[in-house]
Amino acid sequence: MTRLLAVDGNSLGHRAWHSSRDATEEGDRRPLTTGSVVSMLATAWRYGPYDGVVVGFDHPTNRRKLEYPEYKATRPPTPEPLRDALRRLRTDLDACGFAVMEHDGAEADDVLAAVADACEHRAWTCDVLSSDRDLTALVSDTTRLLRPRARFADLEVEDVQAVQQRYGIAPEHYTEFAALRGDPSDGLAGASGIGPKTASRLLQDHGSISGIYAALHDLPPKVEAALRAGREAVERNLLLMAPLPAVPVDIDQVPAVDPDRVDATLGSLELPGAARRFRRSVLQPPPPMPEPPAEPPPDHEGAHPQAASSNEPSDEASRIATRARRLPPDPADVVQDALF
Repeated sequence: MTRLLAVDGNSLGHRAWHSSRDATEEGDRRPLTTGSVVSMLATAWRYGPYDGVVVGFDHPTNRRKLEYPEYKATRPPTPEPLRDALRRLRTDLDACGFAVMEHDGAEADDVLAAVADACEHRAWTCDVLSSDRDLTALVSDTTRLLRPRARFADLEVEDVQAVQQRYGIAPEHYTEFAALRGDPSDGLAGASGIGPKTASRLLQDHGSISGIYAALHDLPPKVEAALRAGREAVERNLLLMAPLPAVPVDIDQVPAVDPDRVDATLGSLELPGAARRFRRSVLQPPPPMPEPPAEPPPDHEGAHPQAASSNEPSDEASRIATRARRLPPDPADVVQDALF
């Protein structure tokens, strides 16, 4: 079975650029950024092996920011040297033979969601490598999320069981969970007073956001009031957090991994160490992965490991929230006045 590694180029590029600061206080940090990212791919290889690598990048034009100026408005601007390093990273990874993809108006998340969908359609498997927790919504029987922790070598593997255990919901409901809770890192408030524990329990009990709002009169008064007051924010979050529809990706054209091509590219950048690490990872069988540690009781997350996941949403709000697990629809399908 074909297995792809789908990589968040912006996420890894930011991490690599900042880590290179200790290696060179002055001078060109761009090659070191490329070398660090390739070394990260080598580290991730033990979770494979992989037949191909797709690297998604943010497009310079961000459709979400154009439509909602508050989106990510709290984040500091990206320094120009980092922007330059990310541009160079695109070129270098393409020269290494990896499939570099971006799409007008879209973010890397949207590209990775489309890649995961395309893999599922072909009965391929896909590992998504990113520190972005929003991509938890992509997890399925064919897709895992590999999330770097403080040390990149210590990747957290999220599969369907891990997501259900941590959050008490199936992965396809994660976008709804996040929409209720909000995401301060993206400047998106949720329904005030609805934290992770309450959001998880509401989705378990009612199956979807539309089901929750249909049952407002049956909810405790404080919860009902919070949901009514936060309805506009929740609806906005569903639209912003769901992947953009119909992002085109051609995974049938992803090149096979070629360590010689990586050697040649990194050699020209005087990065022999990163080239050796990548070659060893690809050509030598990966060591057995240790058993993941047991999850602690999820009191702080409000998760309920035995939560049922059979309540499939049926209306427009839930259709958009579960977009990440379906093939791209016609863009016209997602035009509406109200989600629920």
